[in-house]
Amino acid sequence: MKREPQFTKRDTLVVKGIAILLMLFYHLFESRELLETLNVDHRPFSQDTFLMLSGFGNICVAVFVFLSAYGITRGLSAEETEGAYHLASSLQKAWKRCLKLIGSFALMYISVNLLWFSYFDYGKLYGSGWQGGMLGLLDMLGLANVFDTPTLNMTWWYMETALVIIFLIPLIYPAVKKAGRYLLLPALLLPSVIQMDGDMARYYLVMLLGAVAACEGWFEKLFAWKLKKCWKALLGLLLLVLAVLVRQNFMVHSYFLWILDGPIALLLCWFASELLAGIPGLSHILAFLGRYSMNMFFVHTFFYMSLFRGFIYSFRYAGLIFLVLTGVSLIYSIVLELVKSGGKLLFTHFHKKTHFS
Repeated sequence: MKREPQFTKRDTLVVKGIAILLMLFYHLFESRELLETLNVDHRPFSQDTFLMLSGFGNICVAVFVFLSAYGITRGLSAEETEGAYHLASSLQKAWKRCLKLIGSFALMYISVNLLWFSYFDYGKLYGSGWQGGMLGLLDMLGLANVFDTPTLNMTWWYMETALVIIFLIPLIYPAVKKAGRYLLLPALLLPSVIQMDGDMARYYLVMLLGAVAACEGWFEKLFAWKLKKCWKALLGLLLLVLAVLVRQNFMVHSYFLWILDGPIALLLCWFASELLAGIPGLSHILAFLGRYSMNMFFVHTFFYMSLFRGFIYSFRYAGLIFLVLTGVSLIYSIVLELVKSGGKLLFTHFHKKTHFS
């Protein structure tokens, strides 16, 4: 199958599908203690090899950050009129994107609480009275990590990073457009000048790399590379193996992930779009998972950790555990999107009926 000369929206879905699978794999099998306590059968891999592979799954967040920064930057570039960049207009669109994300998150939050309210101790988590209600509202809007307030789900920390990307990329876009890759070296020195919190310190360079890759057309250049597909596949596999070995080295993992995760995210995006997106069947499955990846990201923790841990790990074999968590998270996400679509249709129908009456 001949691929598009650009990194397309379908490529993005395929990569998101891979990223969410990596996330589920990482969260399910992230520690030696977990494997031994829950008696997980990880054959045919040795425990050390299995933990190295599951640990590499943590790259998933960097992939989501890279894709978000890349996509927003591509959008800003396409919206330029005669080479002129309008910051006010871009920030206005960023607000719309922000409200859409918060609205989608809030619906997911409501669905979780409607289904499983009996499992949660809201008084203990948020407190009582109007203060508790305010803390619950912040959590529902995905702002708990922004204000460092209580949350039902620790995985929801990513909302803060997603919101930062939405507003930061339009602000830095003019500099990225002018300086491009030459911003990357000074960016390495930024932590020496500016104090950053954990998540921003970890992923700001990934974000910048995604923006630079979009501005300079890195994927287009890689796709145009005159090399036979088989050699590209071999090179990609070798680089991925090397990435796993280097990234999971104790010293590298402890001190240099903030530098290494960006290039590895770029590598994964290229490998998936260049070599996997053209495989019928596999690419369709990955794209389908990618379409629901955000909901899966936000709800899977309830299944494997806080509410249904015993059920998920009762399947014992790592492969089965992984498939079950993927399946239940996907089903929940599909049903949630169907409910959203149904609600939109009802609202549209009611609005039209009201308007014409």
